[in-house]
Amino acid sequence: MPKKRRRVLNGALLTAAATALTVKGVLTSPTRAVIPTDELRHDLGHVVGAIVPGPSESPAPASTPNGQVAAADAKAPDQPEPSVRGPGPHLNAQRLLREAALRHQLDPRLVLAVSYWESGWDQSRVSETGAVGLMQVEPATAQEAGPALLGRAVDIRDAYDNADVGTAVLKEDLTAFHDLTMALAAYYQGPTSLRANGMFPETQQYVQGILDLATRMNP
Repeated sequence: MPKKRRRVLNGALLTAAATALTVKGVLTSPTRAVIPTDELRHDLGHVVGAIVPGPSESPAPASTPNGQVAAADAKAPDQPEPSVRGPGPHLNAQRLLREAALRHQLDPRLVLAVSYWESGWDQSRVSETGAVGLMQVEPATAQEAGPALLGRAVDIRDAYDNADVGTAVLKEDLTAFHDLTMALAAYYQGPTSLRANGMFPETQQYVQGILDLATRMNP
């Protein structure tokens, strides 16, 4: 299975016309038709905060290296989903992720879903390629994205910074593509590769997995 591609943070540098042409080309790609997201996109427009784990669900992040921001594989996770309402080491991570989502005007459920798929809400997780923490941010991405998107240097070993810069990158992808499905695909595959190639099969699986996980979020 191909690895995730290294992202290039150039979305802010694209002209509106170029972005529109690129998005139109990818949106008409046959690969996207298998990902139904209209209802999810509408649903995820409401800002809510908590996740209720399904009794028989077993989502958890995979550890295949990510060539851009996140280190999870597109396959379904395999560890038990933790509850956000009970005690445990994930509560602080969830709080940081929700706060980051609100700072960057994203639905907290979406950010929680991405982070859980990527790292299991585990700041100590490091991928084979060196992607770190809650949002599985690579050092090279953080070095560029921190100043570019946050106006400051970031330390991805710090949970606050990791949640902040990873969420900022996701927001940048959403701003560039104006589409939730495409934004998630760009976060996984990288915007440059996505524009050039459309979604790879493993990207489709990743996007669908995130969207399915997000549907289990409650107000």
